[in-house]
Amino acid sequence: MLHAAGLPRLRAQLSSTLGGMKRFRAFHEPGPRSFSLYSTQSEEHARASGLLAPDAQLAWEIEAETWEEAMAIHHLRAGFEPYVPAGAPFACPSCGAWTYPAGSGECWKCGSRS
Repeated sequence: MLHAAGLPRLRAQLSSTLGGMKRFRAFHEPGPRSFSLYSTQSEEHARASGLLAPDAQLAWEIEAETWEEAMAIHHLRAGFEPYVPAGAPFACPSCGAWTYPAGSGECWKCGSRS
């Protein structure tokens, strides 16, 4: 059970965790099981370069700390096989949390890049 004395600490933990969240958007394009996932920054580039079809429909939005977390959720929602991050996990040199240097290289815990 959470006691009132623990609320300020819990709020601080949630605030620091939610501060690093990034928004990702999944689009369904014409064709069977054709989904694409973009960060808000990469979506702009994909639209400008024609990689994202003009008639693509927004399927869902995801808030996650890293690309790997977003892809895991995306695969669940799309009915795909579980997402396997690129490369082997590696301990973040700053905080020790697992990161994927061959993938995004982002640490979900402290935000550093490997």
